[in-house]
Amino acid sequence: MLDDKIKYYEEDTWKRYFNNDLANLYASVEGFIGLREEIKAHLEGKLVNSIINEKSFYRSVFFGGLQGKEDEPFVDNALARFYWEVLGVGLDRDGVSTIISRMKDGSTLESAAAGVSCSVVSTNVVSRLSELFSKLQAIFKMLSGVVEKPSPKKVEVKDENFGLEALKSVLDAGKAILPMYNPASFFVNSLYSIPYFYAKEAYPKLFEESTMALLKKYGLQLTDLLEPDIPDEKVREERKIIGWVDDSVGVLIREIILDVYSLFTMDAIPSFFNVEDEFNKYVKSCIDQLRASIVKDLFSDVISKIECVDYTQNLDDKERCKLSSDLRFRYSDNYGKSEYRQGVIKGGEVGIGSGHDFEKKDYKMSYSEFIAFLAPQMLLGLAYIRPTAKDRFSWLCMMGWL
Repeated sequence: MLDDKIKYYEEDTWKRYFNNDLANLYASVEGFIGLREEIKAHLEGKLVNSIINEKSFYRSVFFGGLQGKEDEPFVDNALARFYWEVLGVGLDRDGVSTIISRMKDGSTLESAAAGVSCSVVSTNVVSRLSELFSKLQAIFKMLSGVVEKPSPKKVEVKDENFGLEALKSVLDAGKAILPMYNPASFFVNSLYSIPYFYAKEAYPKLFEESTMALLKKYGLQLTDLLEPDIPDEKVREERKIIGWVDDSVGVLIREIILDVYSLFTMDAIPSFFNVEDEFNKYVKSCIDQLRASIVKDLFSDVISKIECVDYTQNLDDKERCKLSSDLRFRYSDNYGKSEYRQGVIKGGEVGIGSGHDFEKKDYKMSYSEFIAFLAPQMLLGLAYIRPTAKDRFSWLCMMGWL
């Protein structure tokens, strides 16, 4: 029972989560961003030789791994490549070409670098961490008076490893909040959207008054998302979809988790750190649990129809979590942004695939069977149903594991 592993009903769990786990990530990310701003202010536009004369270790930052080929100037694990691709600090293409050309004519590295300036550009990693940090800031602002805003982790620029150390701190803190390692993160991720009856079974104390009050204190507010259009109030209540309120702490934590997953496969990071694709590692750890939770023959109609709709490899439109080749996400095309592809509820049925109205939908099936099939994946954070309008929804689930 998850209640024994995830003590979501105890305040110590959330004190520890926000004051330690999430605070550590906040401090590491702010430290990284602060470091880059410091480096940008100090180095941007400054002559490379002048920088190296001040601090010799910058020679490795700018030229570490230089092999002198114009089509491939740096080796794969070149330190200079790390600083350029990850921090966006170093020599731009023109600067590198100029230096390589001069060296071919017999110049030493120092003379070849004469007149060449340091560039600072944005990178995918910097952009992702900036987005992540804005979400962390929003959470701690929402929880002002409940938890204290962390201070940034200071990174000392003392040798050529300063950038590696700053990013390693982010990766370590990020990994520590992923659902596979952090029970509180698993809990939050599992309630992005989920059938009420399944949440009640997974978390028996969830709907107790004291638990709901505790979660609300920490910005974790559940709401009704969707329900079947049927007259039986009791059945409607049991089979409704619940989830975190839009833009709430719960939704922001899920967003942060997806951001962190993406870091482990981004650009040059796997070349410099002993990291794994944490998203697919988590997915693989869930396969046996999913197979044990579903009797395939009972859902043959739902499965066959879901398998007919559009698929993608990515969990969201930012391409943050990409499945390995043997698995697919089936979904409302374009992540539900097009009304024509959204799911539609009518009575006790849902329609998916193409078609604006329920009657015109390609595939129709029982609402109860549809949500029952998705429920185990929702608990694991690998499927969702979120409303786009009354009786309309975007949806996604993982296939290929049956």
